[in-house]
This record gives sequence, C-alpha cells and structure tokens, in this order.
Amino acid sequence: MEQQDEQKEKLQQEGDSGEAGSTASENLQAAAKAVEEKLEEGKEELKNQAEELATEAQGQVEQLAEEAQDKVNEIAPEAEKQAEAVESKLEEAVQEVQANAGEAAEEVSEKAKEFAKEAETKAEEATQEAGAKVEEVVKKAEEATATAGAAVAEKASELKEKVETETDKKIKEIKAKKQVKDNANAENAGKNNSALFVGVAVVLILLVLASFFALLPRKTKVNLDKYVTVSFDGYDGYGKALVKFDKDAYLKDYKKKIKLKKNGNFLQDSLTKNYGAAELLYDFYIDGNWKIEGDSSDGKLKNGETVKLSWGFNQEELEEQFKVKFTSKGTEFKVEGLKDVKLFDGFKDFDYKFTGISPEGAVEWKGTGDMDGSKGYYFTVEPSMDLKNGDKVKVKIEPANPESLIQKYGIAPKETEKEITVEGLPSYVEKADAISDSLLQDMQKEITDKIQSQLASQGEEVSFVGAEYLGYYFLTSKSANAFEHNIMFPVMKVNVQINIPDKSYNAQHSYYFTGAFTNLMDEGSGKVTVDLNDMDIPYHYATVDTGVVAWFSTVKFNFSGFEDLNSLRNQCVSQKLDKYTVEETVKDPAAQSTESGAENKEESSSANEEKESSSAAESSAANPS
Repeated sequence: MEQQDEQKEKLQQEGDSGEAGSTASENLQAAAKAVEEKLEEGKEELKNQAEELATEAQGQVEQLAEEAQDKVNEIAPEAEKQAEAVESKLEEAVQEVQANAGEAAEEVSEKAKEFAKEAETKAEEATQEAGAKVEEVVKKAEEATATAGAAVAEKASELKEKVETETDKKIKEIKAKKQVKDNANAENAGKNNSALFVGVAVVLILLVLASFFALLPRKTKVNLDKYVTVSFDGYDGYGKALVKFDKDAYLKDYKKKIKLKKNGNFLQDSLTKNYGAAELLYDFYIDGNWKIEGDSSDGKLKNGETVKLSWGFNQEELEEQFKVKFTSKGTEFKVEGLKDVKLFDGFKDFDYKFTGISPEGAVEWKGTGDMDGSKGYYFTVEPSMDLKNGDKVKVKIEPANPESLIQKYGIAPKETEKEITVEGLPSYVEKADAISDSLLQDMQKEITDKIQSQLASQGEEVSFVGAEYLGYYFLTSKSANAFEHNIMFPVMKVNVQINIPDKSYNAQHSYYFTGAFTNLMDEGSGKVTVDLNDMDIPYHYATVDTGVVAWFSTVKFNFSGFEDLNSLRNQCVSQKLDKYTVEETVKDPAAQSTESGAENKEESSSANEEKESSSAAESSAANPS
C-alpha cells in the first residue's frame, strides 16, 4: 500500500510539469498493457483449470453414480420428485448468481476509477460471495441427496471440499500474479478480475449440479419407433408388411444406458452380467413383439392404405425391470410399391366330360395351363357322382384363400366358382313311347328268330306256321339303384303245325312267347338303343296234347312259352309289381274274336227285331180292323 501511495504522489508531482505528464502517460499505457496480458494469461489458465476440474469431477461422478445406483432403486420415484424441485431451485440460484455477478462487475468498474485497492477489495468480496453461493447450493444438494443414503452425502461432501480447495488455491495464485503496476489501469484490472471470479463461481455451480443429477436414478427414455422401418411386398390387394428393426443402432444408443434391476435371481444376474441389459431387453421382449394394424392387415394390403405398427409388450413391467421410460407411440406407414395382380380365366383351362349312365353318371376333369397345379391352383367338383342329365354341378377353384399363391406368382383367377349342367349322358328309358317302331320291330324279329330256332329242335313233326305280335309289357324300376332299370317284353302268339303221319294226325296249335330286353338307353336326340343279343327267355313251358294214343299215354309236345296270356303276365309282370311300374298294350286275339262275335250276334238280333216290327206295322196298316 505504501508503494501505491508513493506511486500516486509521484504521478501527482509529474502532473505539474508538461514533460512529467508525457512520461506518466506512457508509463500508464505500458502498465495497462502489461496488466491486460497478465489478466489474459490468468483467464486462460483459470479456464484450463476449470476444464480439468470438470473432467475430474465427471469421472468421480460416474464412479459414484455406479456405486450409488443399487442403493437408491427403492426410493427412485421419490428422489426423482425431489430432483425436479431441487433443479428448479438451482436454476433460480444460477440466475441469481449471474445477476449478482453482473451488478458486482458494474460496481467494481465504477469504483476502479478511484482506487486500485478498492477494486482489489471488491474482487475479493465477489469471490467470497460466489463461494457462499456455492456452499448454499451444495448444502441444498446434500439435503436432497441425504434421502438417497449416507454414502451419497459423503461423496458429495468430499467433492465439495475438493472443489473449494482447488478454487481457493487458484484464486490465491491469480492474486499473487496480479500486481497492479499502474494506478491508471485499476479500472480495467478490477472489472476483469471481478468477471473472472464470477465465471469461476458459475462453473463450480454447474459442476455441482452435474454431480447431483448424475447421482439420481433417472429412467432412461427409449423411443423404439425411430429404429423401425416397414416395407411392403407382394401384389396390390394381397400385399404384406415386412418389419425391420435396426438392432445395431439401438445397441449403440442404449448399450451403456439401460440397466437391469437386480432382484436376486442368480440365473438372470449371471446372464445379464455378460449379455447386457439392452441386448437382453431387445432379444427377449422387443424382437418380433410388434404387429401391423390397418384396414387390410390380414395379408391383403392395398396400395394407398395406411397401416400402423404398434408394440405388444407389457410396457409398465419392462419399465420397472429395466429402469427405462418408453416413449414409443407406434408409427403409421402408407402402403405403396405393391405390384399389380394378373387376372386369368381359370375355367378356360377346365377340361371335363360326363361318363356313365344317368342317373348314375360321373364327371371326370383335369386342369391345364395355369390350372395344372404347378402354381398351386386346382379344381373341385361337387357333386361328382350319381349324376343325371339336367343336374347342376358346382365347380370351384381352390384354394379358397390364395393370398400366398398370389404373393408368390402374381396371378389370381377372375372367378372362383362356376356352375355347369349335366348333359349328354345316356339315360335309362322311362317311358315306352320313347322306343321307336323300328327298334320295336328289331326286338320282334329277335324273338321270332329265337322261336324258330327252338322249334327246329322238335323234329319234322313240328313246323313253324307264324308268329303274331300282340303288344308289350314295359316295366320301369322304382329304384335308381336297380340292376335292371327297365325291361321290355314284346309278346308274340306262336302258331305251329303238328303232323303225325303214322297216326293220321295233322293239326295247328298255338302258344304265347316273349323275351326280356333290359336297360334300354336314351342316347340323346331321341335315339334309344338296347343290346338285342342280350335277350332273356323266361323259364316256362307250354304243353300241347294231340290226344293221339301211344303206348300208355297220348302224344304231347312241350314248347318254351306259355299256354295262355294270363300265365305269361303273371310271371313276367305281376311278380315284379313291388319293384316296377308297368305300361302294357297286350291284347288277347281270342278274347277279341269272342267279343267281336258277341257284338255281331247282338247286331243281327236287333236287325231281326226291327224287321219283325216293321212287318207287323205293315200288316196292321193293311187290315185296319
């Protein structure tokens, strides 16, 4: 101080003379420049020291946070609330410190003009004030941290003491180096020193804040949405979504941040020790645990639709277990890039034919072209058996849900169902009027040939005279499963000549004969067919007794057939009426002759009566007595 007074007195004396004034001015400028350089050096050194302290404090904070993590899990929610309150108060404190620093700087600047000593004093006061603020902040941090355990408070106290020690040390070093050489530069020196000390105080406050918040068990926020991409594959109307999760980017961001809550489970703790909590979270809980929701998210996506990816895991449970906070909300994607589907007419490749006989027909089919089965498409037909003309058959293209085939081959049938009508099947004749006259004549001829063949075996005594067609019996089965669906019996009256010369016997006799033609078929277009060679002869014999005595009896002849029509009808028709319906046109010629004779006799008697009446009338007219 004495040296400063002497310098001041010297400056006043030099001010009395012009030459002394010039020298003083130069000295002041040189001194100011030297002080400014020293202050810059001090400022840079202080900045470097602050950065070193910040780095060292950060390392201690990370180590301390790791040790304190397990101890504060149980009170994490409460500590987080307290952290928010303390954070608000600390922000206010920082603002207050910054405001005070500004005011202090202005005050120092004004008084520096008067005395360098006063500037130095103000700088010391500003430093003490900043230190007091640091102690206040640390005290508040210690009070909030006390609830997290004594270990955390102890570490915070150690950190505070170290920061204060380093701060005092640096301030003393700067003050020793900062000797004011010229009173004229007191203004700048005081102002710069004040600003530097206020800056140091702010840096220290921020370091304490960083240490405090690093110790708190704050949950790591995880947004899974940003690691997801969705692409679309397939064809328009049959597309599907492909989800891809960027696991590498996710692990890069969260591998060191996500921690698994320890629960004493040996297997789980052992697994996560080498596995990693972030990777465990993804592999066991996130991977594949998503779904695509939208208008057609069932594998039939269309271009232009909007779908949303949502997460399906238990959010609350995982947040508690892994100490995270999920901010994923799901992401919407617009469907695009799906290719157009090629539609084809599948039924043009449907080859089929009806086989068998109505009503026992069947349909045979196969697919060709795109329907040959190589692309997964095939036909089904229902019903395919027991068919008759006029039935409706339903043809379908399978499978009914061809999404996978369309996605694979890009083709789809225009129509998947069609109805066809059964036609062209030969059918069993159900009415006799369907039988043509020419076919009926062929059946008669076949019967006549059979009769002549049989009579030829009787010897020379019997000769065929002729066969007269009397009509038919036509039987139709009542069951569709009958072996014989219909039976045609053309009936013939057979006349034979029997000549026994040595007995002087020569006479005509007659009997009745028929043959059974079965399963007459309508081939379509009015064409009816039957196998004429497959004629069945009823087993029955007609006996003709000539009355010629020979040995102890009379000469008799047996012919395949029936002695009368009643016997024929009984065997061929009546015995089958429980299974068949019958149409018949057979007339007995003998009965017709008898009926005709009776009619003629009645007509003759009536004529005679009329003649007698007429004669009587004439006689009365001639003799009116």
